Amino acid sequence: MNRSLPRVCQAILESWPADRWCGKAVVVALSGGPDSVAMLRALDEIVKSQAVSGQTRLIVAHLNHRLRGAQSDQDEAFVKDLAQSLGLEAVLEAAPEPMHQGGESRWRKARSKFLRHTAHRFDARWIATGATADDQVETMLHHLLRGTGPAGLAGIRTERVLDDHLWLAHPMLGVWKSELLEYLSSLGQSYRIDESNLSDRFTRNRIRKECLPYLERFVGSDRLKERLWTAGELIRQEHDVIEGMAKEWLDSAAIDWGLDSLQIVASKGLDRLAWPVLQCALVRIWHRMGWPLGDVGQPHWNRVRKWIEKALKTPHPQRMQMPGRIELRFRRGQLQIRRFDASSE
Repeated sequence: MNRSLPRVCQAILESWPADRWCGKAVVVALSGGPDSVAMLRALDEIVKSQAVSGQTRLIVAHLNHRLRGAQSDQDEAFVKDLAQSLGLEAVLEAAPEPMHQGGESRWRKARSKFLRHTAHRFDARWIATGATADDQVETMLHHLLRGTGPAGLAGIRTERVLDDHLWLAHPMLGVWKSELLEYLSSLGQSYRIDESNLSDRFTRNRIRKECLPYLERFVGSDRLKERLWTAGELIRQEHDVIEGMAKEWLDSAAIDWGLDSLQIVASKGLDRLAWPVLQCALVRIWHRMGWPLGDVGQPHWNRVRKWIEKALKTPHPQRMQMPGRIELRFRRGQLQIRRFDASSE
């Protein structure tokens, strides 16, 4: 690692080693805010310092949701100018109309679709987004307040598979917001401020503005976030073991992956598989099939657990419904999981 690089750049290379992305095209999601701007400047500095070898290529991507009128257009112009100043290609796209309906879920889906499309257009292998250590802690608390399990407490992953040829990276999960702001200041780099990040309408903002400061006062320590981050790291390491066991079981199980969102999983070994491993395997199935998980919470998985325990003990066919038009059936020793299209309902 190049020790002459700034701390932010070194932290990125520690969590996202150069051999993972050197010589590849990386789509950099840039909103114009301080986090994504710091990520872009750091990645650009890493590439130009030749800390990553090969023909590494950064493509800036910005989706204008048109939620804040002229300010959204100014964000887009800022991103365009920044990309040009760095000599980077930029893909800028604006929604055909303001995306006020549908809330955060719709915004995330639109952004994800745009970033994936951009990645496929440039044959990129990575999409990089600017989540920080602060985001990691806030995500853990948010999940905890919603009643999550270990996967939720594990928080955001540094890397995640999106499809056979595309990965999502969060390379700044080891960098605190204060470090990013100091880095931007050292560069004399400006950034945009999204006032919606200050609104009490969003739970994440209240966690940042009210919950964390209260907990710091309660425990009498200004290092609470660091403690929570460390706890999350330990949980992630343990959950990685569970995920490895789930992947091993899926690779060895007799599974018929259907082309019409239908798969049949042989029940052999289900009765001996620890529930955390089986739940993780089911989540991996959902991801592989591209099924929505946003409405699936811990109460649903608890129902699945009880349902499987019952199904394994009776010779009669069993079925249950999950959010997203997913149906589970157990019949003749096989677990069948299927998503029904709206046209078939």
